[in-house]
Amino acid sequence: MSTAILDAEKIPGQSLDIKTVIAADPKAVYQFRAKRLAELAEESGLTEYFGLLEQLVGAQEKVAALYGEAAKSCFGPKPKLDLNQSQPMAQQHFEWGNYWQSVLLELISELMPKVSTDLHGVLKELAKAEADVLQGYARSMLDGHFAQVPAKYSLFIWAALSVYWSHWAVDVAEQLADEGETHKRLCPVCGSHPVGSVIKEEPRAGLRYLHCSLCETQWHEVRAECTSCGESKGVFLWAETETNAAIRVESCDTCQGYTKMFFTDINPRLEVAADDLATLVMDSHLVEQGYSATTVNPLLLAHEQEVEPQLDEEPQPKVGDIH
Repeated sequence: MSTAILDAEKIPGQSLDIKTVIAADPKAVYQFRAKRLAELAEESGLTEYFGLLEQLVGAQEKVAALYGEAAKSCFGPKPKLDLNQSQPMAQQHFEWGNYWQSVLLELISELMPKVSTDLHGVLKELAKAEADVLQGYARSMLDGHFAQVPAKYSLFIWAALSVYWSHWAVDVAEQLADEGETHKRLCPVCGSHPVGSVIKEEPRAGLRYLHCSLCETQWHEVRAECTSCGESKGVFLWAETETNAAIRVESCDTCQGYTKMFFTDINPRLEVAADDLATLVMDSHLVEQGYSATTVNPLLLAHEQEVEPQLDEEPQPKVGDIH
């Protein structure tokens, strides 16, 4: 893997007249992700796992598409949010209840006829779990303590939480976009870590947005600094081959963190979560160099955060290694 130094002073200045937050269209996000997972399945060498993920994300798409009475039954009443508060959908900031468990049951119902016998048993166990137990698992995961949840359940629980959060995050994200304030390390809607950086063609070519691992919101972050600690010196770009690669890794010598950058202006087929999972060899190389991921992939909850997510915009410590 080659490397090139990112010189912050040589990056063109970015006008403040930009869209600072982009609300997700959950159905479209899941549809695009499922399509990309299908494309990557064969070349990934993890055909069976990618196939499962495609089915899961397809189920998320179906639930996200619910409307009318079906949506009310699944998602419950609109939560009461204080939109004057930073990160209004951080779990500590509103009563989110257990309606996400209805989403979980919908996902399980969709998956049960399609999965292997072993996985069918896991989903059956999860469907019968006590509501209080599930709520405890959800709180642990939202705090970043994935190891406190049985590994066989975590993928499905996070998938349900994501559908619930993304459903209600749209209006919040749109209001934040109207306010035009700048946001930094964590999602301005829910306070979660990003999956990675996306370099977009729209709303203006070359802008970087971080993509939330929970509610799928995207928020703008300048390309002249580390997305974790904010430092602009000692930042490197890594690529497997050419310097104009569509997928690169940005590392920071100040915090020893790294995040992947997906240049959708170069390759519009890239999808942040799916392509992050398909390029774990890049993670291995960065870990060997002593860096740690500052991101969370909802399709691979295989690492433990060293600290709980913070409800502010201060520079964040590294999250942990992806193995």
